[in-house]
Amino acid sequence: MILILNLLAGTILLAYSLCVLNRMSHRSNHMFRLFYVLLGVGGLAVLTGPLYGYTQPQMGEVLLNSGMAGIVVASWFAKDRRVIQ
Repeated sequence: MILILNLLAGTILLAYSLCVLNRMSHRSNHMFRLFYVLLGVGGLAVLTGPLYGYTQPQMGEVLLNSGMAGIVVASWFAKDRRVIQ
């Protein structure tokens, strides 16, 4: 169950970072670019972890990944709510 939650959070983080990086231009802040690149690499590492036998993630890693994914999803819902009203 923890592995599935971690994989779901990794998928959300990877998708979010790829979407944000796709919208950035060459004039974007490089520190923001670095943050989203590292976020994407972390999401990709979570997704490829089971290929290398990493099937028992630590609880702290799962909490951090799911917390960040929760922030991302909450911001998506908040943006959708502002557009509707």
